[in-house]
Amino acid sequence: MSVYLLISGSIFGLYVIVNLWAMSSNRLNRPAYVLAEFDGIVGVRHNSLSRLFAGFTTFVSKQHISRIQVTQECLTLFTDNNDTVDIWLSDQYLGSNASYAKLLFPKAEFINSPA
Repeated sequence: MSVYLLISGSIFGLYVIVNLWAMSSNRLNRPAYVLAEFDGIVGVRHNSLSRLFAGFTTFVSKQHISRIQVTQECLTLFTDNNDTVDIWLSDQYLGSNASYAKLLFPKAEFINSPA
């Protein structure tokens, strides 16, 4: 039983360290990496796991994004069907990613919610 707890605790600790590193990495949080444009589709790397592994990327059509909302730690993209994609970022990278989202989705309404 204690070996199981040691292994699971080690894995969890490693996950926390990697997650903290990914959330503060300049390379993984730059706007062109978080919101990658491919013709009419945008690949959204919405959390630290999807920024480390491309298989977790969410794809949205540029023409279906109707609203962009910025809150304290989250940039949210709303589709025409009111589906949402929450992009979790630290305060350091939120502004630059919000500006880039405005450029990618010029027809979308932009809402900056106070913290």
